[in-house]
Amino acid sequence: MKFSTLISFLTATGLAAAMPSSHQTRSVSDVLPNLKRDMSGAGFTHVGSDNVVRTFDKNFNVVDYAQLDDRAPSADGWPRSPSAAVLDDAKQAKARSTAQVSKPRSRSPLEGRQQPSCVSEFCPEDSYCQGLSIYGYNCTSCMIVSNNIGNCQQF
Repeated sequence: MKFSTLISFLTATGLAAAMPSSHQTRSVSDVLPNLKRDMSGAGFTHVGSDNVVRTFDKNFNVVDYAQLDDRAPSADGWPRSPSAAVLDDAKQAKARSTAQVSKPRSRSPLEGRQQPSCVSEFCPEDSYCQGLSIYGYNCTSCMIVSNNIGNCQQF
């Protein structure tokens, strides 16, 4: 159930268009649960246009990664090391996410919600998602897909 929500989100945000089907061998939902994350909570997960899911710390260092296709690693460190374009995209997406969550939004811990959905919540980092527990959410991580705003996820 939780991964079906994630897949719906990824499809809606255009990730399917970013992944060439001739190379895809694994889905995002297959690799997410096994990725290491920044223990401080200041990191986030990014799905890059290069078909690599990476977890970053707050300084944009790669904590862990998973390649979604079967291309061979390159001499310059790919897939662990993102290209300058993918890293810049991750930084821009993080900035958009931070700007989005800084907009005022009234909330009450007593709001009556039937089923709080992590994906409906924007985020800049993992700790933001984890903090939503006071509102009834069970979110663990922030995932940012290229050219979009981060959304909380439950892995």
